Amino acid sequence: MTDRSVERVALLFAMHAEADPIADRLGLGVPQPLRNGLPAMLRQGRCGAVEIHLCTHGVDPEHGVDRIGTETATLVAWLLAERCRPDLLVNAGTCGGFAVRGGEIGRTYLAGEAFLYHDHHVPIPGFDAFGTARIPARRFEPVRALLELERGPVSSGAALTTNDVERAFFEREGVVAKDMEATAIAAVARDLDLPFLALKTVTDLVDHPEPSQDAFQRNLAASTARLTDRLERLIRHLGEGRTLAELGA
Repeated sequence: MTDRSVERVALLFAMHAEADPIADRLGLGVPQPLRNGLPAMLRQGRCGAVEIHLCTHGVDPEHGVDRIGTETATLVAWLLAERCRPDLLVNAGTCGGFAVRGGEIGRTYLAGEAFLYHDHHVPIPGFDAFGTARIPARRFEPVRALLELERGPVSSGAALTTNDVERAFFEREGVVAKDMEATAIAAVARDLDLPFLALKTVTDLVDHPEPSQDAFQRNLAASTARLTDRLERLIRHLGEGRTLAELGA
């Protein structure tokens, strides 16, 4: 697998605000439904040697907001992979960081070590490990070096806010990025044996007294701009013609 050329890349975002800047910068086509009957939207185009298939979860028709979260991430990741048959799947977006581990607003992380769930509490032998997931993350060391990224465990859950049990989990696992989608997508990629990497840029600090929602809304645009710069570097690098081995997959 690692000798295979990267000819098709799928980029998956939860929110339009995270996706639109890179889609516009790369000159991708107008949004089209990923599948009839679902809000998920797909924009396509090329960058040098690679086809780009950029997908967002879409806007919930009842509530008028992005369909964030692991449930939609699982469904959309599966449909995107089945439709576009990418050589590489990338989840990009924003996250909560941790000042105690060097996190700061605007810092971008490459998922490393493992993808985790911090809110799947099932205290039954076997199901407890299943709930935590602990899906290994591919190293992608050349990508980390190219984009000058920090690396560490990413943990996903259903809430923007957190509680004391989850805070203890973050400390025990050394989590550097808390999000709402990456582990669900990693599970789909694992099942499909699809190379997967996740880039997460910090909008708020989980261990800071300011409410996460306030920091998130204030920092979303600026953090997304930093994420977009790194994504563009990655896509243009891939556009020069790369193999999975060259990416460290």
